[in-house]
Amino acid sequence: MPPSDHGGSRPGAGRPAGEPSQRLRVPESQVPAVQAYLDAYRSQASLDAPRPVSLTPSTVALTAFLSRVPAGVPTLAGDDVDEVVDLNAHLVLPGHEPSTFIIRVSGWSMIGAGIFDGDEVLVDRALSPRQGDIVVALVNNELTIKRLGRLDGHMALLPENAHFKPLVFRDDETLSVWGVVTRCLRTLR
Repeated sequence: MPPSDHGGSRPGAGRPAGEPSQRLRVPESQVPAVQAYLDAYRSQASLDAPRPVSLTPSTVALTAFLSRVPAGVPTLAGDDVDEVVDLNAHLVLPGHEPSTFIIRVSGWSMIGAGIFDGDEVLVDRALSPRQGDIVVALVNNELTIKRLGRLDGHMALLPENAHFKPLVFRDDETLSVWGVVTRCLRTLR
């Protein structure tokens, strides 16, 4: 049999052993977009530089309504005005204004928690982190966003996406939590 000109096996090539695969058909014009999405989906989440929240009261007053908007069956809209809402007072814990920052998320490791690429999160540095909190932590001099937890008795930063591995901190390693995530802001339009 003549030698093959296909190059042979390569480390890391192909699908993971034991994982079933499925062939998908994608229009040729959409292949670059699908590949870019998959690359971004598999990339580690990163964060832009923190931006402090303004310490001066908001000059924009938004009207809040008493009635709730159902996400199921539509209902008639009412004119039940409840109050005027100041976004600073609504989003930031009272007294925590100097310690609250907005950070933009980059990456897909927290999609299970509803935090997507491009979202902005409010981070409160005055809160003490508790197990189960979503936190911004300093790892290798870079900020990352993960859920604070434990694995095998060790502190860990847990992603909310099965394509990412947890960051486990052994007894001789220290975990530096920068702040606790209190809200996620997403642009819908």
